[in-house]
Amino acid sequence: MGKLATLLKYGYAGNAERHRMLKKESFKKTIGEEAYKTLLQSEANAIENTTLVQEEVAKTIIEGAEPFKVMREVVPVIKTKSYSVRFVKGSAGTYAEDIAEGAAIQVDTQSYSKQDITIKKIGTRPLITNELIEDELFDVVELELKKAGARLENKLNRDVLNAMLNGSNKITTNTVDPGAGNHIDVADIASAVGKVKKHNYLPDILLTHPTAEAYLFADSNIAYAAYAGTNEPLTTGRLPKLLGLTPYTLTVTDKSSPTWDDTTGGTDVTAIVFSKNDLAVIAMRRDVTIEQYEDPIHDLVGISCTMRYGTDVLREEAGCIIYHR
Repeated sequence: MGKLATLLKYGYAGNAERHRMLKKESFKKTIGEEAYKTLLQSEANAIENTTLVQEEVAKTIIEGAEPFKVMREVVPVIKTKSYSVRFVKGSAGTYAEDIAEGAAIQVDTQSYSKQDITIKKIGTRPLITNELIEDELFDVVELELKKAGARLENKLNRDVLNAMLNGSNKITTNTVDPGAGNHIDVADIASAVGKVKKHNYLPDILLTHPTAEAYLFADSNIAYAAYAGTNEPLTTGRLPKLLGLTPYTLTVTDKSSPTWDDTTGGTDVTAIVFSKNDLAVIAMRRDVTIEQYEDPIHDLVGISCTMRYGTDVLREEAGCIIYHR
């Protein structure tokens, strides 16, 4: 039983049972020294007079999101206090001019454009029923809270991916098609890197579909230590840096076209190579938040989890799509 489940069990217990739990060393070890002291110092050892459960509920939801965090690690996250964010964009790859001795230095007159990103709200409600509480199935409650965190993070991941593949500013200028009957390999990644650099951006991220990651593991250039210079792929199951790119695997599904998948040749996107600081952005108005939750014990059935953010591609030339064949 985890910390939250243990605290909930304590909260729903009677006074005599609470007293017995406080005497157990295993109880103290599970909830931690600080939480244990807080309970001892509260009036009549009442958990209702503390914020222990609320804090642990929030931690549990965030813990559930943690394994699925991808897009917020591969594109910049900009904090905002507005319902809309405006970005001003200039040209990439600008150059200084030759100046004759004693001549005036000309002012750069490049044109600028603007792009607005609108903030939206997403939410989910953990499947916590009165029956779960009545039957003291607190481990299941904890699991449902973690699932809620995962759903929020997956939605963020999907929205950023959809902006890259299907948004109004989607990647269109750079694509790589593996040869007929072939799957992604290092040569495709090298081609994508070259196409992004051609537009004066320096790519540093490789985002792959899970199947594409598997094909790369099967590539002898990566799998064998003699070629890759490390046995990390074989021993840890993690891809090393490839051609200066940090690899990430994105497991979300995207049913629009082109699709983030690896089954249909010519239409499914199997990987994206891009510059982290240039391609896209997440404008975060409010990160994961718990709503409709005041009573630390009895409001679990009605809580909801929300986020407010916006996302879009800022520089479509800063990325390159690798299609499945």
